[in-house]
Amino acid sequence: MQQWKISKETTKMIALGLIKRIEVDYGTPFYLMYPNIFRENVRAFKGAFEKYYDKVLVGYSFKTNYVPAISGLAREEGCYAEVVSSMEYKMASRIGFDAKKIIFNGPVKTTEDIFFALNEGSIVNLDSQYEVDSLLSYKKQNPSKEVKIGLRINIQLNDPNGKSVIQAGLKIGRFGFSSQHLEEVIPLLKENNITINSLHGHTSSSDRSIENYLIIAGELLRVAKRFSLSNVEYFNIGGGFFGAAAEGIDVEGKPSYSDYASSITSFLCDDEWFIKQKPTIVIEPGVSVVANVFSFVTKIYQHKTVRDKHFIIVDGSVFDVKPSMHKYNLPFSLLNVDAGTETRKITTDVVGSTCMEKDIILSQVELTAPKKGDYIILHGVGAYTHVLTPTFINYVSPIFALENANIRLIRRRQSLNDIFNLFDV
Repeated sequence: MQQWKISKETTKMIALGLIKRIEVDYGTPFYLMYPNIFRENVRAFKGAFEKYYDKVLVGYSFKTNYVPAISGLAREEGCYAEVVSSMEYKMASRIGFDAKKIIFNGPVKTTEDIFFALNEGSIVNLDSQYEVDSLLSYKKQNPSKEVKIGLRINIQLNDPNGKSVIQAGLKIGRFGFSSQHLEEVIPLLKENNITINSLHGHTSSSDRSIENYLIIAGELLRVAKRFSLSNVEYFNIGGGFFGAAAEGIDVEGKPSYSDYASSITSFLCDDEWFIKQKPTIVIEPGVSVVANVFSFVTKIYQHKTVRDKHFIIVDGSVFDVKPSMHKYNLPFSLLNVDAGTETRKITTDVVGSTCMEKDIILSQVELTAPKKGDYIILHGVGAYTHVLTPTFINYVSPIFALENANIRLIRRRQSLNDIFNLFDV
């Protein structure tokens, strides 16, 4: 397994004294959040596109990490909220996003969801026929109102050899309207005086390559021209970009913000329809701006040897840092409470506190003199962790914002009452 090395500068930033101070008051494990890094990521990504095109909108992906302290920063940085459920829509509203700055995507919207979002003036991208039926009902009830709607387009991503690069190796993705379906839906919307103001092409890939976004952009252009869509305000490329990798991860050969921006804008601005219409380019980053904004601190409880295999047992779990249980080791650092003179290194699995054999946080990594009471810090855990971590065996861990040498609790540790209040007991 790949072992990512963390610089001495990063280890110093998360000093032993800081960790001990938090543990005394709140215990372990816990997360650390770096607000300034998030701000820098968002500004850098948007700025990369604005260098080449002057109408750019960033819709921050709530599903990637909806922690209010982070999504609130996205609002402060001028982002829209990109939400995919009624729950996320309501969260965005409570956090303070103007309804007109909410992009409502997702495959399951109730009729009530659609009615509410349209009444509030949000950007709504439909995904399937039953949503079209709800929209037509809305228009029937509001015949004199100008109704604007977006459509998510189903896009096939293939590499130069014709092999699908859709996420998880799928040959066909399930989201959005197929070309065949558009032939029925778009004329129907036009007949009912419904304006198509947004084309949405988000398609998750396995490689996050620039070529995928050019395919997406090309298909959106094809749809716009095929159906003579002259009222498109939002040209939504979607998310799934590479970007905010934690320090230590090898980014050689990976696209940068600037690489994506220059390639996508160059491709679009070479098109006559696009230049004439000049729609706003919408990007919906999640992983690419939040992945490196969080670390996770867990404490060693035991060094155990079973038939010559080493195990370091900690109080966190794989569900805290990679609930999808992907096979890659995250960047990490070991903080020895008492460095002493021991320099013996071991190759070990770092395993969690749940009663699951597959609770493997780090596989076959090299640690120097690990012992009970030491801390392991895992970096780059900002994406799809807090939103996916279950209440399983352990309480959900607290989060602390670390900014300008100040520490602020932004989520307390889950309590027994929090769990029992969901039940009728």
